Amino acid sequence: MRISLDSNVFRDQDFIDWLQAAKDKMEVNISVISALETYHWYNIRGISDELFKKDMNALGAIVNDLTYQEIFAISKNAKKSTLQFRHHARDFMIGTQALKVKSTLITFNLHHFKWLGEEHLASPDELVLFMESNTEKDK
Repeated sequence: MRISLDSNVFRDQDFIDWLQAAKDKMEVNISVISALETYHWYNIRGISDELFKKDMNALGAIVNDLTYQEIFAISKNAKKSTLQFRHHARDFMIGTQALKVKSTLITFNLHHFKWLGEEHLASPDELVLFMESNTEKDK
């Protein structure tokens, strides 16, 4: 399974611990803006650069940078949405990059990403339940 992470999931250490333990069962992507938001959150709390890198490496996270095509797609997605771009530009970047890599975006803020469609969106709890139920089926 391929997932992308919104920065807000990092506030739930239990989920991050679970994700690190389950990383072999999925490909973890993170938008460059989510990586920046997460690092900034670490930085303002005095958490070291080394710990941020260690946490990203423990997830096996692939940091997705922006291309011109993605910039164009971000603007097109913003035009389709009822959310104002000036207040939600980061959300459009994060969601568009999730679509580009064909992943499910994991976020606590489902409302801001409903323009992605339900098939591309899940909360951390929904991901855990989905993965655990599939693990049980495999036994």
